[in-house]
Amino acid sequence: MDLATDQAAASVDGIDVALVSMPYAAVQRPSIALGQLKAALSQDGLRAKAFYPNLLFLDFVGMETHRLFEKVRTEDLLADWLFSGAAFPDFETDHAHYLKRLMARNRGLTKDHEAEALTARFMELRKQIPDFVDWAADKVLAARPAIVGATSTFQQHVAALALLRRIKERAPEVVTMLGGANCETVMGRTTHRAFPWVDYVVSGEADGFIAKLCRGVLRDGADLPAADMPHGTFGPAHRVQGYPRAANGDGLPRATTQDMSSVPLPDYDDYFQAHADSLYRKHIRPGLPIETARGCWWGMKQHCTFCGLNGGGMAFRAKPEAQVLDEIDALVARYGIRNLEAVDNILDANYLKTLLPTLADTKRGLNLFYETKANLKPAELRQLVAAGVNWIQPGIESLHSDVLKLMRKGVTAWNNVRLLRLCRQYGLRVSWSLLTEFPGEDDAWYGEMAAWIPWLSHLQPGGIAALRFDRYSPYFNEAARYDLDLTPSELYSYVYPLPPAELADQAYFFEDRGTNDHGRSLLHANATERQGLGAAMDAMRDWVRAWRDGSVPILTMREEEDALVVEDTRPCAVASKHRLVGTAKRLLEAGEETPPRSRLLAELARDGVFENETEEALAELVERRLLLEVDGRVLTLPLRDPVPPLPLLADFPGGYFFRHPQEDALISVAS
Repeated sequence: MDLATDQAAASVDGIDVALVSMPYAAVQRPSIALGQLKAALSQDGLRAKAFYPNLLFLDFVGMETHRLFEKVRTEDLLADWLFSGAAFPDFETDHAHYLKRLMARNRGLTKDHEAEALTARFMELRKQIPDFVDWAADKVLAARPAIVGATSTFQQHVAALALLRRIKERAPEVVTMLGGANCETVMGRTTHRAFPWVDYVVSGEADGFIAKLCRGVLRDGADLPAADMPHGTFGPAHRVQGYPRAANGDGLPRATTQDMSSVPLPDYDDYFQAHADSLYRKHIRPGLPIETARGCWWGMKQHCTFCGLNGGGMAFRAKPEAQVLDEIDALVARYGIRNLEAVDNILDANYLKTLLPTLADTKRGLNLFYETKANLKPAELRQLVAAGVNWIQPGIESLHSDVLKLMRKGVTAWNNVRLLRLCRQYGLRVSWSLLTEFPGEDDAWYGEMAAWIPWLSHLQPGGIAALRFDRYSPYFNEAARYDLDLTPSELYSYVYPLPPAELADQAYFFEDRGTNDHGRSLLHANATERQGLGAAMDAMRDWVRAWRDGSVPILTMREEEDALVVEDTRPCAVASKHRLVGTAKRLLEAGEETPPRSRLLAELARDGVFENETEEALAELVERRLLLEVDGRVLTLPLRDPVPPLPLLADFPGGYFFRHPQEDALISVAS
């Protein structure tokens, strides 16, 4: 039997394509990549099935161990290290040193666990991983696939390599494929060149040609001619005749789907079957990923310096409004779930005039998540809420305009503070973090932020994280311009059996090894002491703690006859109640619009209020920490009473995993 006949027989007896999501990936939502690929294959008449070993992994390790992954920074590669022994059985490294550095870089790990006990647990789990890989391979091979393709984003890469290696060892006739964000351009070529058990690697967006590629593979197996491979595909032929080149980016091809209307509605049936079979299904409240656009319209204008998303596919493309509405209705009808997480990098600005008003008018009862810019106007935020967008990630990233300028965010600090206030006023939950340690920043900026961050404790807090240097970001692409000497994140060398040059091509996360890194990485034990940054970090931690204590700080105002009565329970409050009349009342009301200071003074002067009276009232309100002056703007801090509640953490549109046995649907907003 020749190869083509063998492949055909496999297709007849089993399925054509198995699509796999390996650990570590969120268990509370299906993979939109696998959902779209399965739909595209099915539309072309091919038999495909998606497998979710990431859910099996939860069953394998248990909930307590699974939670540890959330305490580890993605760039520190815990899942990759665990699977490294199964993927590269001949590669030995200093595991004890890896774990020592892991815990030094992720101090949350040892907050509730002794370092020695954690070391023993991780070492034992690493020994057990080959059994897990066999278990996952059993599940996949039982379907008798002709092709097995895995998706790889962030910490899935080595686990995917381990599975595909085991598949190839046990069933050499099966053709293996790998795709996803970890396979873009040079990373994909390096993976393909270094790990020969992977037959085909796809760089970029495969939904437009996956059926054509798979039909060619079903016909020719590993002998598919290079000329028959779609753009962005690396195959066995390239190992012999050389890899294709591209004129843009880093010189290697990346496939892009130009017409978003051609992207199929994802098929999540297999995820929900895997969810039903999970031992922890009662702890998982699923959400549905949706995709309404790709690329970033802001990045096309001005690429944020730290952003490595999109690879070479920054061009913004959005689905038509009617298609989005149809897909939302179809997903809700099919799965009975109204929690929808848009995976778009940024909300299409046109949707504020088209899609969102329609969703608001038709009252579909959705619970939506979107990523947005931070300069949304009050009317636009109200439109989001009316449409069912209850949770956003607005890319706040800093509360100081000079840091935001380094980022090229296109917003200033007053935009971000106003957004936090408005979101709290409208009951719109926000995911955000304060990013720190940018090249060229001044420590004094953090000292300035630290002075007034406590004033915002009634608004929703964010996290705090050091800058990470990602491939494809301007910091990576133009490292010399920013005086950066980048090297792969420290722990890559404990995961991949690759020489330094190949490791640099495989890595996505990088660190600055320059002497002027000011502690942006942990490569230098003598990182520069930074008083301002330390104060800002302490202020952010206090803010988070204030919400975790169960009594969220209050700063509200209400009309009472001719006065504004302000109630204040913030830790920084100078009084629990304020009664404001006259000029002070007018200033607090005017500050809700965050006007420029000069314009506000001019307006009051036209109404007959002397400048010295206005200045005195402004100073008094700032002293009481009821007004904040930033970037020449006047921002009112109290919220209008009543303030609607925020969505619960368990109501995140992308799903929720109840990680503690005592958790239930009544998780407090302050958790």
